[in-house]
Amino acid sequence: ESFAADVSHELKNPLTSIRSAAETLQIAKTPEQQAKLLAVIQKDVARMDRLITDISNASRLDAELARESREAIDLAKLIKDIVSMYGETTKEGQANVIFNEPLSAAYVLGNPGALGQVIRNLIDNARSFSPPDGEVRVRLDPPTTRTGLARITVEDDGPGIPPDNLESIFKRFYTKRPAGSAFGNNSGLGLAISRQIVNSHGGHIHAEN
Repeated sequence: ESFAADVSHELKNPLTSIRSAAETLQIAKTPEQQAKLLAVIQKDVARMDRLITDISNASRLDAELARESREAIDLAKLIKDIVSMYGETTKEGQANVIFNEPLSAAYVLGNPGALGQVIRNLIDNARSFSPPDGEVRVRLDPPTTRTGLARITVEDDGPGIPPDNLESIFKRFYTKRPAGSAFGNNSGLGLAISRQIVNSHGGHIHAEN
């Protein structure tokens, strides 16, 4: 019920904006005004598209995680493959993604597709807060004999997170961004989905400055 209410609220915002822009478009007098309103509509349609995709992923995630079998995953290879993809597609001004490979192997039992999604979510999030031509560093620490847990760290050179929000960023539809950053480029579900996946693997995810 809570998820359905959140979804309704999040979809209503861009819909209201689209309706308002479409109504104003009918009475816009100059090409400049029309172009500005069309840009608003296009931006809100793109936001709705992202929302619907992420909502669909979140709603079926529990069933998929429960149903899919686990397998031995070479975390270093998984991360290396993902980071190399960013290296091949990085555009000018975007943060470079760097992976510091561990000296020893790190294997876990899990769902490679789901864990890959977590890593991509964290890298995408870090890049969105990075300064132009900045750097996102990914590190892997193999499991220790004391805890048996591997640690993946994704670090950026962004402005950091207000201390009061270090936990709330993992809530569904949390989209608060620092002043000057683009609104609407994320659905606010990425970190919530990441926590859901990590928890299902018996792990823990958190943020720190």
